[in-house]
Amino acid sequence: MSYSLTQQIAECYQRAEDYRRLYEKSSSLEERERYFLATVQLTRLADHMRMQLRGKEPNEFESKTSRRK
Repeated sequence: MSYSLTQQIAECYQRAEDYRRLYEKSSSLEERERYFLATVQLTRLADHMRMQLRGKEPNEFESKTSRRK
């Protein structure tokens, strides 16, 4: 079964939310860092796919500012 781009975006946001919950529950600093990074990466991926869906590629300014968050 293939997923539409909209479904893939929703899946990324859902997984990012799942990792955020794991981050909040974790007591290990190393685990928290991994969960945080996974959350950030999944959110960025979803944001990028959302821009593609709208037919807009991120410009240089958007790319630089999204990395700082």
